[in-house]
Amino acid sequence: MPPELTRRELIRAGGAGAAGLTLLGAAACDRDEPSGAAARRRHGPSGAMNVVVVVMDSLRADHIYGPRARTETMDAFAREALRFTHAYPEGMPTIPARRAIMSGRRTYPFRGWREYRDLPPQPGWEPVGVDGPMFTEFLRRHGWTVGYVTDNPHLLLPVHRRFRRRFDRVELVDGQVPLRRRPRRRVSTIEVDRHLPRSMRGSGAEPRMVAYLAANPRSRREEQFLAARVFREGIGWIEWARSRQPFALVVDSFDAHEPWDAPRRLIDLYGPRRPPDGVEPIQPFPTPAGRYRDLDLSRSLLRRMRQLYAAEVTLIDIWLGRFLARLSDLGLAGNTLVVLVSDHGVLLGEYGWVGKRYSEMHEELTHVPLMIRHPQGKAKGMTSRYYASTHDIGPTVLSVLGHEPPRHMNGVDLSPLLDGRPPATRRTYRTACYNDHVSASDGRWLLISDNRGREKRLYAVGSERRDLAASHPVHVRRLWRMILRDAGPKGLPRFRE
Repeated sequence: MPPELTRRELIRAGGAGAAGLTLLGAAACDRDEPSGAAARRRHGPSGAMNVVVVVMDSLRADHIYGPRARTETMDAFAREALRFTHAYPEGMPTIPARRAIMSGRRTYPFRGWREYRDLPPQPGWEPVGVDGPMFTEFLRRHGWTVGYVTDNPHLLLPVHRRFRRRFDRVELVDGQVPLRRRPRRRVSTIEVDRHLPRSMRGSGAEPRMVAYLAANPRSRREEQFLAARVFREGIGWIEWARSRQPFALVVDSFDAHEPWDAPRRLIDLYGPRRPPDGVEPIQPFPTPAGRYRDLDLSRSLLRRMRQLYAAEVTLIDIWLGRFLARLSDLGLAGNTLVVLVSDHGVLLGEYGWVGKRYSEMHEELTHVPLMIRHPQGKAKGMTSRYYASTHDIGPTVLSVLGHEPPRHMNGVDLSPLLDGRPPATRRTYRTACYNDHVSASDGRWLLISDNRGREKRLYAVGSERRDLAASHPVHVRRLWRMILRDAGPKGLPRFRE
């Protein structure tokens, strides 16, 4: 029998217990399902492998691969999977990364970008699915039942209606901001002040906090927290798809994106019950980023912010454990490829910033966890230093499932690594794009620049505090050539200022 995590290991990792498992059959939230023939049950190729891709937002690698957060589920998963220690998104943040994951195609350097209604007016923000057929569409044409479960607020908006229609069943969990529905619950000023630092009160960040608190009452039970709801919907989906195998499911959790909101029992793992300054800073900066000195965040608030982030990471880990436990209980783990990945990290005070800042593409923002568990135990417990990226996931999934990736996918097929062989493409460096900034690294040096090359900064990887561009111009030129090489013959686009 193929090796897999035992039910007992997964329940212990996720902390589910008998009481927790009774929560897993909760009713779905909103559902988008195609009509007509596409919605009817389809019979896929007999005996084919299933696949589950779990995408977690704003999840730093050092909180999964290091001791900064308690992640017993992902620790256990890593012992059964191939773990990539050098995984970096090629395009950031939220939507560009998902474009790459789903299409298997690089979004770098955002050439041809135009603004779309309902999406932020920033380079790279185009609807998921505009880059050619997604790996799920390819599998659907070949007999797989495909689905998507998410609370990602951008994917819930009308701009992504066409994207959602490309699946057999989609489960949408509302509650992240921006909300698509006006909440009925009213929030008092006292409640807002308990969660918003003084410097942000009365600013544009306050309505965002009001909306979040209205949709997510502080008195709710743990199973009603958003990460829990997403994985519960994922459980409902695989229960439905069990008779519709083979299936391909993407579970897309917007956590650990801010607000960093976790149950009290998990917050207590990381800090005192009473928050500093009387404020529980679940949203200590205006999304997407802010300078903590400009926000007048004290050291105690910054420390508490990091504790809240770690607690939310643990919340995700627990409910991921319950999802994986149910996959095993249903007898599906022995025939399901599982991929865990994040879209990017987040700054927690490093370099003077909190949140996601495009000009600060340092390790804390760009280094992400990526793990692949093969149902036959291939490369079990092994690590790879290969420069893996978000656009590699589609080609890798298709290859493992026995299909040649289509030509439009220019990501690397990582599946040879599962058999102890190197991928066909050798990567000795990485490049990435975020908004109107680009970066390149060879593992020793990191170059960050605006995409016109006017403000180049060079750092030694692992000690990224001092700009060394003036004293090492050779490395600046060498890394800049890497950026231009990956941009292609047309060079880097010029976005209007």
